[in-house]
Amino acid sequence: MKEQTLAEQILQAVGGAENVKQSWNCATRLRIIPYDENKIDEKAIKNIEGVMGLVHQGEQYQIVIGNSVNIVYEAFQKLLDRQESKSDNDNINAEQGSKKQKVNIISKILNAIVGSITPMIPVLVAGGMGKCVVLLLNMAGILPEASTTYQILFFVFDSAFYFLPVFVAMSAARHFETNIYLAALVGCTLINPSFIEMVESGTDISFLAVPVLGFSYASTIIPSIVAIWILSYVDRFFNKHLWVSVRRFLAPLLSIFIVVPLTIVIIGPAMMYVSQGISEVIFYLSDKLGFLSIAIFSLIYPWIVTTGMHSALAVAGLDLINKNGFDPFTRVLTLMHNITQASATFAIALRTKNPVFKGTAVSASLTALLAGITEPCLYGVTLKLRKPMYACMIGGFSGGLYAGITGVNAYIFLTPGLVSLPMWINPADTGNLANLWNAVIAMIIAAVVTFIATWVIGFEDVPVKKEETVEAV
Repeated sequence: MKEQTLAEQILQAVGGAENVKQSWNCATRLRIIPYDENKIDEKAIKNIEGVMGLVHQGEQYQIVIGNSVNIVYEAFQKLLDRQESKSDNDNINAEQGSKKQKVNIISKILNAIVGSITPMIPVLVAGGMGKCVVLLLNMAGILPEASTTYQILFFVFDSAFYFLPVFVAMSAARHFETNIYLAALVGCTLINPSFIEMVESGTDISFLAVPVLGFSYASTIIPSIVAIWILSYVDRFFNKHLWVSVRRFLAPLLSIFIVVPLTIVIIGPAMMYVSQGISEVIFYLSDKLGFLSIAIFSLIYPWIVTTGMHSALAVAGLDLINKNGFDPFTRVLTLMHNITQASATFAIALRTKNPVFKGTAVSASLTALLAGITEPCLYGVTLKLRKPMYACMIGGFSGGLYAGITGVNAYIFLTPGLVSLPMWINPADTGNLANLWNAVIAMIIAAVVTFIATWVIGFEDVPVKKEETVEAV
């Protein structure tokens, strides 16, 4: 099996199972945090057939695989699970890792956020696409808002976002290596109906005479991540120091008794202010730079994606939509990036003389255009040829300029593409399609300019190998 072989080769190149501290996958990348970076053979990883690229960010290695990454991850995880218990090795490797690698605090924070969000992407996709389908059915007159069918479907898919603190807590538990069910309980307390009722009542709330600020944590992200980070230390402390005879029931009880009040009194309010601060920074940039903000950031966004930092930016977009109902910044940037990568790759597919590379480019272009997944384009085509990246920057600036002037907003959190076009329709005003049409026009501008720029700038074609010629025939 191709994916099985790929997983085996990757595991060998990263230093074996004993060197894998954490592993998970996002839409196109297998993400690994090793114990010892010196055991990672980056050259070997890049030379593995089926690997499109490698991004090293902080302590995290992102191996770009493409659409089959979930299958590769499952095979990779099975290989890890087959290994015998390595608790002794863990301690040794952890000590070695702490001595050999220094990761700055910013990288650690970003890794924690991205590591906690990426495993739950299927939930976000299901919720976002489901909302799009319901919205389209409503606009077509098939499913009126007054019908109970519409109401049921809406709350089903909206649950993906309303119960976000629980999903984030469970995902963060995997990242911080703590009990997933205790983490889920912490997340549940933040959206417990009784707590929400207390907050909405407007009455003064206190815990042991300490005031509790009345925040609603539905659809929030950051409070759960920080709370579970604290839980991981508290739970490990009690499991290590309590007597064996009482550890089983006393450790979880004391962990929850400490972490939940701490979250409601301190962590939650503090992180809500941080979250508000991030939103204000984004809106500040948009206000100060005006219609140029999207255009300017679209210039550098392709390079942001190559570093993997775009995932952290996406979290800010999700938070904006959950709190304000729309995102005027991050999703529009992603839209420009996705369409320019698709357009540049399609232009390359038309010009290349290499039949195998042509097939790769066509497939990658369609994937980016329809689903908004650009890693096959980026690492398999445009970044590989280099010059088309400049065409993407030019096209992104052009489309972003129009999007900025017309004030395009995203109303549903999804990866922008043709399939997800309803994300640009305001659910509160479905009769007004101006925002959707402006998004489409921005896409067309970006696509056309990128295509022309790619054609004019040109690229150094991938040489045709003898075996590829035979295979094509």
